[in-house]
Amino acid sequence: MQLTIREVLALPVMAAGRPRVIGGRDHLDRPVRWVHISDLTDLTDLLEGGELVLTTGLPLSGGARQASAYLTMLAEQDVAGLVIELGTHLKAAPDYLGTLADSVRLPVVVLSATIRFIEVTQQVHRLIVADQYDEVEFARTTHEVFTSLNIARASTTDIVTRAAQTLGAPLVLEDLSRHVLAFCAVDTPTAQLLYQWAERSRLHASADTPTGGSTGGSATGSATGSAWSAVSVGVGSERWGRLVLPARTPNASRARMVLERAAQSLQLHRMIQQERDALVVHAHGGLLDDLRGGRINDGAEALARASALGLTPSTHYVPLSVRVPGRPDTDALTQGEVDRRLLTAVRQAVAAAGQSAIVAIRREGTVSAILSCPPKGADSALSAVCRGLRERLTGRGGTDGWAAGTAPASPSLIAAAQGITEAEHVADVGLTMPETNRLYRSTDVRLRGLVALLRNDHRVQAFAETELGRLLDHDARTGDNLLTLLRTHLDCAGSKTHTARLTGLSRPTLYSRLRTIERILDVSLESAESRTSLHTALMIVDAR
Repeated sequence: MQLTIREVLALPVMAAGRPRVIGGRDHLDRPVRWVHISDLTDLTDLLEGGELVLTTGLPLSGGARQASAYLTMLAEQDVAGLVIELGTHLKAAPDYLGTLADSVRLPVVVLSATIRFIEVTQQVHRLIVADQYDEVEFARTTHEVFTSLNIARASTTDIVTRAAQTLGAPLVLEDLSRHVLAFCAVDTPTAQLLYQWAERSRLHASADTPTGGSTGGSATGSATGSAWSAVSVGVGSERWGRLVLPARTPNASRARMVLERAAQSLQLHRMIQQERDALVVHAHGGLLDDLRGGRINDGAEALARASALGLTPSTHYVPLSVRVPGRPDTDALTQGEVDRRLLTAVRQAVAAAGQSAIVAIRREGTVSAILSCPPKGADSALSAVCRGLRERLTGRGGTDGWAAGTAPASPSLIAAAQGITEAEHVADVGLTMPETNRLYRSTDVRLRGLVALLRNDHRVQAFAETELGRLLDHDARTGDNLLTLLRTHLDCAGSKTHTARLTGLSRPTLYSRLRTIERILDVSLESAESRTSLHTALMIVDAR
């Protein structure tokens, strides 16, 4: 961090001159880029800005007019401040000098005792160079830290944690809906850091102003009075989140550097993760992936291979997918352990139900299977397996609820394998439903299922933000909770009578609040299309 005028005046070599500020006192925290010694009356084109000018007072010895011209010239050159040594050309500071300094907002300091200007320049320049070296060293260290994280393919949580440790401050990675994807609280209590996060983030985001950019995303710094800084994560129109520093930092340039490098690493991690997900069908699941990938087209071959792996031949087969929610602070090792426990629980539940199945980890937090149906049918087999899952998963460490999804049974093992996609989709939606720890079918999810399937797509999140963002911002600022009223009104299919009965609001009050919602969102709630669009956006918000 650059030295300020206030810090230069506190140096022993400067303090020996008994410095006294006579003007521009409100600007003593300006950074000093360099020290320049001169008694010239005109320094135009000799300075680059940010210099602390030292003089024996000769340019000010010609009276008020000359002094005014001199100070104005320094201010136009963006000089940090002026230090005048009394005794050689000026015995005392003229009364008007302080007023002139205030008028041009230039800090002016007088020294009552003689000092050696060369010692001032040596000490200040030594500190400035040392500071610049520290900045270069910090930049090099930061580069090495995030390069090593990239090479090691560190997780999202690891990247956020290292960035927070580098800054010594808490960091939060949020998506476009202001939901926390990962965080590191450092010395801040987690409950305090994440308390009403979405609302607080919206309030601070409205004050952000651009201050720079990076490959990972554009940087934003806090406006006057705000202690938060942030960078966008993503490239161009593919922006998918923000890395937020919800604390005041003593060195904004270092904070911005770390945030931008972390944003780049997060984007690289996301790209690698997306590529890995695209290849997972070829790396996991063995026979299940072969069946789903169309690499086995002969039913007899499929049944022979499945039988060799312990599947009991039957007249029908049914797909089943079991899903547990992910945690934003879970690292790769912990997630792997959760997946293994889930796989074990499904296998044990299948065995305890007296059934056989092909079971595999499909992706993080998801285990899918093809069950061999007993003579009594698929429903009894699925019910028995889900009873076993409730015993083994509900309330157990590492899982925050679970949901199972299924698809119609099929006499063909290959066709049942194709139904895994539908079963996984239904299980995903099941986690967003009010009731978890149970089995869902496609008839249970409908439109909410489509929303849940697409909820992580940044374009879907952007749609929800466009539809409801202004209302969420309004509620965060005022506490009006108009979103709840909108939700009730939409659930009532736009019926004001029904809405008034459910909310207990008088007709005039209800009509006024509905008009406020229409004004904020710039839509008509009388339009069926508008209500459908807003209802879909609410589903997206709920799914997250």
